[in-house]
Amino acid sequence: MIRILYRELHYQIAKRNPLVVNDEKQFKKAIKNAMSLKRGLGVQTFGFIPFGLLMASTFVFTNDRLVLASLMVSLALLPFVFAMYVTAIQASYVLSIGLFKPLEALPIRLGSKYLSGLLFLEISPALGVILPSVFVIMAKYPLEGTLALLWVFIGLFLGHALGLVIVNFFALKVHQRAGKGHTLKSLVKAVFFLLFIGMFMAMNYLQYYIREHSEEVARIIGKYFIAYPFSVASIFEPSRSAGLLMVYVAIIAPVYYLTLRAVWKKILEPPVVSEKIFVSKFKAKITNKLLALTLKDFRMFVRKPAMLVAFLIPLYMVLPTIVDAFRKGQLSLLNVLVVLFMIGLFSVAGADAVLKVEGNVLELLKTLPIRKREFMLSKILSMTIVPITIGVLIVIFGARYDVDSLLLLPYAFMLPLISASITMLYLFRYTGEDIGIPELSWLYMIFMIIIVGIVFALIAAPLVFGLKHLFVSQGIALGILFILFIMAKKH
Repeated sequence: MIRILYRELHYQIAKRNPLVVNDEKQFKKAIKNAMSLKRGLGVQTFGFIPFGLLMASTFVFTNDRLVLASLMVSLALLPFVFAMYVTAIQASYVLSIGLFKPLEALPIRLGSKYLSGLLFLEISPALGVILPSVFVIMAKYPLEGTLALLWVFIGLFLGHALGLVIVNFFALKVHQRAGKGHTLKSLVKAVFFLLFIGMFMAMNYLQYYIREHSEEVARIIGKYFIAYPFSVASIFEPSRSAGLLMVYVAIIAPVYYLTLRAVWKKILEPPVVSEKIFVSKFKAKITNKLLALTLKDFRMFVRKPAMLVAFLIPLYMVLPTIVDAFRKGQLSLLNVLVVLFMIGLFSVAGADAVLKVEGNVLELLKTLPIRKREFMLSKILSMTIVPITIGVLIVIFGARYDVDSLLLLPYAFMLPLISASITMLYLFRYTGEDIGIPELSWLYMIFMIIIVGIVFALIAAPLVFGLKHLFVSQGIALGILFILFIMAKKH
């Protein structure tokens, strides 16, 4: 059943991708990959392996158990965060396209187990990033390496279970009307979830610190050894580690099972949430197409907090810097500049959510007088709303410590626009006027981050010679944005 669902999901993805549908050769290749579970997963896993080898190099050049345990704590965040992210986002997409509609009529007691199995398949290629490092530990310390491998799967299981909890509470309700109250609640839920993930994401910046201060880190880990991912450091105490593994399994397994039951119940009968509203007169008004499409995306996002999380990715990429600024009581001009470039670069990740938000609405959009260029431009605007807002707030926050930070305000607008424009121009490069949802796999996303990174390096090049060349850099950014705008108009 899971194999069939996997094939159907990737067939639906291929069918919605105009880059594939309009090219018979590409369509046959996509269908060939979709029909083969091994081929589809193999291609994705192979794409992750180079990054896994890069991370494993950190483990190769040390035999210090203290350092290895601390590094493993940092690495263990990846399966956890990845599993939670993919589960929350992909589950919302899978359900929105009606993949489980045929199963709802069947006498299946726990059909959500197939959803869980399908999502595990989508998560599994990420092991290509993690396993090389684990294998290095296994080569040096076989027993400890085996425990590390088990902890990796516990991290995947924990992240997946929490992702299902998010789907259960946030993605399976039918609201009579969103309203301002529901919009506010959705935003609050998403922000709190981002803050939660941000605490874990900040740990990924600690690898250098861990190598230099392994003893200090070990003391911190010792204090919180029960909590994941600190518990992973116990691999060099096998009996303690095995005991913690069993405790985690004993806690997660019932939560997972109960969540599966709740999810399936809500898939069969989604709870309808009625809200008190004030009846007002309907007023028809003419709105610009781009503005209407952008507002449509934003409204759909605030109604789906599970997908809104992906839309807000740039926020938790800069949380460590913000927290550090509060701790030190200062935020320098250079720090603000780096954060703005980071926000712009990681705006690429928002493309995935911006495209998947359409779900089964795509067929309706195709019946409207909307051209591909207008659809693409609306997606660019949708991608940039949150990054620009975050960037502006960061500049204002930085101005509290250094008023010259206000000079960086143009970057807050231009960098996300450049990032979104490059991404969408690449994804909508197909011929014809058909509106579609181009596929944005993790490999594509990494490729786009590299391309955008190269463009950002060109923009930042004058700053290497000092901040006095700030306006030269902003002039280059404005020139690139103008070229991209011309390209978008001709698209």
